[in-house]
Amino acid sequence: MNEYRLKKFDGSIYLTGFMASGKSAIGREIAKKLERPFVDLDAIIKRGEGKSIKRIFEEEGEPYFRDREWQYLLELTREFKGVVALGGGALHNQRVVDHLKVHGILVFIKAPMEVIVERVMRNTKRPIVLNAEGKIKSRETLFTELKALYSSRIEYYKQAQVTLESHGNELKEGQALKLIEKLTRYV
Repeated sequence: MNEYRLKKFDGSIYLTGFMASGKSAIGREIAKKLERPFVDLDAIIKRGEGKSIKRIFEEEGEPYFRDREWQYLLELTREFKGVVALGGGALHNQRVVDHLKVHGILVFIKAPMEVIVERVMRNTKRPIVLNAEGKIKSRETLFTELKALYSSRIEYYKQAQVTLESHGNELKEGQALKLIEKLTRYV
């Protein structure tokens, strides 16, 4: 394993994957192990816009959010070198995928839908969890909706240079070590 080359890599490592796949948790861990800074794109957007992602979607709509997300991402790729956890929908077109692959390594954190649904249901702050009346959706409804959304994004996720399979029961440290091993084979 050649961690030296990975530590000297001067691009960023961009973690993508569906919501609740573990991008931020794994990202923080590999950043710590590689002694690199870590940022979460959604946190940058919240701070820059002065409101939650949910509020941005409610008040401005998804097109506005995606445009702002792209602007923050462009700024990150110019000014930041480290580990970046992207939002689950950040790879919404080919331009974003191509841009990230030019500026670093794109990693797909792939988790089973059952694990994703379980994690998403535990976080009622996610807009997708609630129905129009503000009540928590049934597991079956949420599973169907998440699967459809995932299907619309998978073509972009699959273009990542590195894929990490996550089964939902591994410790983040173990997943980080597995990802570092894969990354050392890539760089």
